[in-house]
Amino acid sequence: MSARAIIDISIDPEFHPFIPAALLRLRYIYPALKFRSTDAGVTVEGASETDPVRLKREVAYQVYREKIFQDTLPLRQSLYEMLAR
Repeated sequence: MSARAIIDISIDPEFHPFIPAALLRLRYIYPALKFRSTDAGVTVEGASETDPVRLKREVAYQVYREKIFQDTLPLRQSLYEMLAR
């Protein structure tokens, strides 16, 4: 990524509910970059030596990771409740 580059990353609309939590994690991992949610997905802005292709993969991975976390949360909660008895 060159100085003050902007990358627009399209995310499928079905994954949009998971973007805010994924962006929190990405801001921690890449503090030099600015991540914003957009109508189409995510915009990344900033100066970094990170490869844009790798950054797009990382954004998609973090969004999908959050989806899996949210989808499996009820199952984990049920297991914890069962173990706590």
